[in-house]
Formats: sequence, C-alpha cells, structure tokens
Amino acid sequence: MAPLSSVGLTVLMGPVAVRPAPADVVAAIDGATVTQAVGSRSGFQLSLTYSRTSTIGQTLLPTGFFDPMVRVVLVAVLRGVPTVLADGPIKRQDVTATGRPGENRLVLTGEDVSGYMDAVDLTGFPFPGMPAFARVALMMAKYAPLGVVPATVPAPFQGVESPIAKIAQQTGTDFAYATQLAKDAGYEFYIRPGPLPGANVAYWGPQVRVGPSQPAISIDLGSAATADTVTFAADGNASVLPFGHVKIAGFSVPVPLPPVGLGPPLAARPLVPTNTKLLGTEALTMPEVLSALFAARTSTDPVTASGTMDLTRYGTPLSARSLVGVRGAGPAHDGVWFVRSITHTLGRGSWKQAFQLARDGLVSTVPEVLP
Repeated sequence: MAPLSSVGLTVLMGPVAVRPAPADVVAAIDGATVTQAVGSRSGFQLSLTYSRTSTIGQTLLPTGFFDPMVRVVLVAVLRGVPTVLADGPIKRQDVTATGRPGENRLVLTGEDVSGYMDAVDLTGFPFPGMPAFARVALMMAKYAPLGVVPATVPAPFQGVESPIAKIAQQTGTDFAYATQLAKDAGYEFYIRPGPLPGANVAYWGPQVRVGPSQPAISIDLGSAATADTVTFAADGNASVLPFGHVKIAGFSVPVPLPPVGLGPPLAARPLVPTNTKLLGTEALTMPEVLSALFAARTSTDPVTASGTMDLTRYGTPLSARSLVGVRGAGPAHDGVWFVRSITHTLGRGSWKQAFQLARDGLVSTVPEVLP
C-alpha cells in the first residue's frame, strides 16, 4: 500500500491474475488519475519517479513488467474503506528525464477491461436466433478469467427475427459490436470495476437514473461546504427531440418519442429541447420505429454542473452513473442530479475529484436533500 496520509492506494499488477506490485514500484508512485464518464471508456494514469539504479529502470522496464496489455488494478482507501477505481490493461508507457541527475519519471496510461475486448476483430462470427442482449452476454462470457460478469437488459422494442431468414453476424471487435448494439437500442455499454479487486461488471442496458442518492454536495455553507468550486449552465441546444412516422392504412402517422427507460424527471421545471429531428422511418414496422426513436434520443441534458472537491471533506468517493444531491446552490439548482463523469486525482496526502452533473431542468423535485 502506498501511504497517502488518510488516503491509501493499493496497486495490483499481472498478466491476467494480479498480485501486489513490488515494494520499489509502490515507493516510486507519485500519484494516480482515474476518469469515469458516461459515453466513453474509463481510463487511468499512474505516475512513478525512480532513479536509474532502481529495480524499475534496471530490471522491471527491460523485462516487460510495464508492457502494454499488462493488467493493473487500482484500489483507493479512504478512512479504511477500499474502493476499486480502475481495472484494465496498460496501453502506453512514457519515460521522461525529470532534469534532476539520475532521475526519471514513468507514466503508465491504461483503460478499463474493455481494452482487452477491443483487441481482436471477430467480424463474421454468427449469432443464430439470438437477440442483442443475448449476443452481448455470450461475448462477455469469454472474459470470465478477467472477473467480468455480464449484466444485460432486453431491449423494450425488440422485433422477433427468424433464424432461418437472417442470422446476425458480428461486426468488429467485441467492444465495438457491443457498443453498436447498445447505440441501436438506445442503451449504453460500459465496464464498472469492483466491487472486489479483480471483479468487473459489463453493463448493457438503459441508463439508470433511479435509486438512493449519494451524500449531498454542499456549496457555500461555511464549514459544512464540501465543494471547492461549482459552475452551473443551462443550454437549450444540448438536447434534441426525435420523432418519426409509420405507415398505417396508407397514411403517415407521427410517432413521438416513447417515455420508456428515461427515468423520472430530476427537475420540477424541465427545459424543453429547442431542436427536433425527423427520422426516416416510414418504411419500418412499429417496433422498429419505436426502437429507432429510442436510439435517437440524446443522452445530453440541458442543465449541467461542474466542479471539484476534496474527499477528505466530502467523506466518501463520488460515483459516476448514479444520483447525488446538491444543497446550498439556491432554489434553481438545489436537488437531485445525475453524475455524468468523475475524475479522481490521488497524490500523497490527498484525494480530489472533478465532477460533472446533469439533469433535465431547474428547481428541485424534493423538498430537501440529506448531507
């Protein structure tokens, strides 16, 4: 464990199975950065400073200990509670002379476990008679040695295809194909590390905006404030309302976006999208039209908040893709928000987070949020 005052950082490494990193590696760690965001793959950077005579420069680097595709697991500890922040392959290593005699800096850049899923092109692999969610579950099964457990949700508007008339075939890598299937269904596909080191959940389904909220981010509340800075914005061009048509008895009938899987509103006064988008759906069946509308809806909310905070004051790591309360910002911005992205920055003695929140409008839907 790298001692970071009240913050701890455990680094596990290995080709597939991982074990604690050597003591020289732990002692050389300057800090780590981990980013988790909706719509993109999670990633990490680990920075180490070492002397030319250390085992890092003399043995570990030359023998491939830090080579691309080596697995790294980062577990941060705050007040004795561990949180798995990253699990995946190294994709790049950079060595820089620091300018001080005999000292170098090694920066390891990596991705989550989906980095292994994006390595082999399996175009043409058949999936006879299998709906999209079953295809994703089958693809994820091959990554069980990496601790991957699939969590897939059937699409709400899934047409039934005859396995005789058409056999679905994979296009691209497992990650690319699973991501495309999610986009076609209006879903998202991502890997969430944990809850235990070496375990991962591969989620393929709708964006989840329900459940308990994390402790509130407190703003401008004196000694009770937990956020350093917060900026709010409302952008009417950020979201688009799609609609289409379907042929019924020779007539084109408009079909609006179905309110399925979007979750309850997080704001009492939602901002109406200022843009609409007409889809060419007249040649499609009703299930196909609904699926196209569901996939075309924008995942961008018109109201956002971004800021930074120190976890030694906040008390617990803020998680992406979940809900959090905000208080002290005023009637327009207090209430419950969806956490779109988190960037963890760990240094010796500190653990800071930069966050981006989002919701569909202004004014809270709840009378108060808990600190």
